[in-house]
Amino acid sequence: MISSLTASVSELLSPVLADEGIELVDVEYQVDTQTLKLLIHKPGGLSIEDCQQVSRIANPILDVHDMMLGTYSLEVASPGLNRPLITEADFRRNLGQKVQVEVSTTTEDWSQFNGILNQVIDGKVFLTLLSGKTVQIAISDIVQAQIQLMW
Repeated sequence: MISSLTASVSELLSPVLADEGIELVDVEYQVDTQTLKLLIHKPGGLSIEDCQQVSRIANPILDVHDMMLGTYSLEVASPGLNRPLITEADFRRNLGQKVQVEVSTTTEDWSQFNGILNQVIDGKVFLTLLSGKTVQIAISDIVQAQIQLMW
């Protein structure tokens, strides 16, 4: 039921938020606290005002469509740096970032790669490793991928 709820909320809100230049990255629902969390992204970064705007847009839509059963809290936030990269859109959003990618198949005797995410084409990511070598990895072969903070 929760996956159906989050999918319905995503389907309902994604196009409306896209019209505002905001991408709905994920929808989470916590049953114990009755909290619906919208994770959003905006090119150039998010502000508190963006989160408030999304809340003002989402609340009446959710109420009119009676999506939530009873009382609920709505939270709007950025996905954050620790969020794993899963979809092709996640990788596209993070072009130019240093990432760590773990793959399910051994490629060139490696199962983990660290490098700069340069391209995403046809379900594949292209990383430039510290050695300068570029590797191509199918997103379907990726077990885990995360942004690495550069210090």
